[in-house]
Amino acid sequence: MQRRTLALLSLAAALLAPVAHAQVAELQRLGADEAQRDLRLLKRAFTDLHPGLYRYATAAEIDAEFAAAEAQVKAGASRAEMVLLASRLAAVVRCGHTWVNRYNQAPGVVKEVFEASDKLPLTLRWVEGRFLVTGSSVAGVQAGAELLAVDGRSSSSIAQALLPYLRADGRSKGSDGKRLSQLSHGPNGGALDRLFPLRFAPAVSGYRLRLQDPGASSARELQVAAVSVAARSAALQAIRSSADSAAAWQFRIEGDTATLTLPTFAFWNSNFDARGFLQRSFDELRAKAVPFLIIDIRQNEGGDDAIGQALLAQLLKRPHDVPAYRLESAYERVPYALARYLDTWDFSFFDRTGKVSRAAGERNWRMADKPALRIEPVAEPYAGQTLVLVGPENSSAGFLLARDLQRSGAATLLGQATGGNLRGLNGGQLAWINLPRSGVGVDIPLVAAFAPGAEPDGGVQPDILVLPRFIDAQAGVDSELRAAQQQIARWRAALK
Repeated sequence: MQRRTLALLSLAAALLAPVAHAQVAELQRLGADEAQRDLRLLKRAFTDLHPGLYRYATAAEIDAEFAAAEAQVKAGASRAEMVLLASRLAAVVRCGHTWVNRYNQAPGVVKEVFEASDKLPLTLRWVEGRFLVTGSSVAGVQAGAELLAVDGRSSSSIAQALLPYLRADGRSKGSDGKRLSQLSHGPNGGALDRLFPLRFAPAVSGYRLRLQDPGASSARELQVAAVSVAARSAALQAIRSSADSAAAWQFRIEGDTATLTLPTFAFWNSNFDARGFLQRSFDELRAKAVPFLIIDIRQNEGGDDAIGQALLAQLLKRPHDVPAYRLESAYERVPYALARYLDTWDFSFFDRTGKVSRAAGERNWRMADKPALRIEPVAEPYAGQTLVLVGPENSSAGFLLARDLQRSGAATLLGQATGGNLRGLNGGQLAWINLPRSGVGVDIPLVAAFAPGAEPDGGVQPDILVLPRFIDAQAGVDSELRAAQQQIARWRAALK
């Protein structure tokens, strides 16, 4: 055990080498005692609040990682270093809802770390183990180029170095799809902005890029200045001349096929009527007797799972039963020593007195089960054939929808394996701890759901596996959508 712990400490120390961060070198640093007290507070928060802390990590692994982190800050630490350490410690839990969320940070952390001018001047997509340039604020670098290396580090080595800092549910290699999807720029990605500059800080002169342009016989190198996300976005906005609509729902009918694109179920601060949109879309499908439907949820990480259930009801031919799930909490009442550093949207989460019970020797408290749910089809369900595009970004309510679509037989799933985990998720109730000395915030789920029976450690496997191809993405071709259209062509031919 001692050798194993030392090995883990050595590994963590190597991965958390001091950040020579040009952008924050002159900013105030935390002393060793301040940094270590923040880390000890984070460990207590995990231990006392996280009901899924030991689902996929052992107590020895958690202890070793925190010991390595405390050793790392023995000479003090910058806020940037604390963000990196907290990101790794959160990722060790192997929970998709435990992470350093950019929106739950103290203003100083946002300014010094997330808004720092230390980012790559490119937006990228991770496809087939390669980085495709999707946008550039640098003259002479075009979308479609391949980023081969940054400062001499290959794309594959960058991905492997960042992997231990990325969130996903589960311990199996299958959950790495969710982790690696965060290397792409997009609503659920951005790890290259959050973590890459902290792990591999730019020189004063910026970054040295090695690029392969489409059709070029050889690679070229280019020195570029580091930028802020805001500056890069402004430059890309000027080039594109229109706002991105990645989070916008879309519905269109082309011939005998309709496409419904649903990139999110999160509308907490929006007046968007999701259920009304779905009802109008399916009313039009029925009125026009459209025989084929493609639903694209590949970017849908989650939000309100009731929206997914409303969609499922439009597709069901018979009722679908979701079994009861066991729910657990790590506490009966949140300790005051922690509560004063926590924030959430509903403070009733912090007191479960009289609502939970615990058997002798158990760590977690048992909550009332999440009751079984019967989802009834609407009066006139969609009568055509449905393909749903899924992928690793589906990890919360997006994952739940993919699971229920497949188990109910309401649709055929096409694409990549989802994120999430069939054994159950940690989530539903959430708090974030704001570490008082560094200002770093870490999201912590407060409820763990456990599926009945034996389930595999992984997400939903699609009925038709289709992996995106780099050569397609480079040419602007959507590999999975093309495969869906080919499948519909086969269905169409079978009906003749």
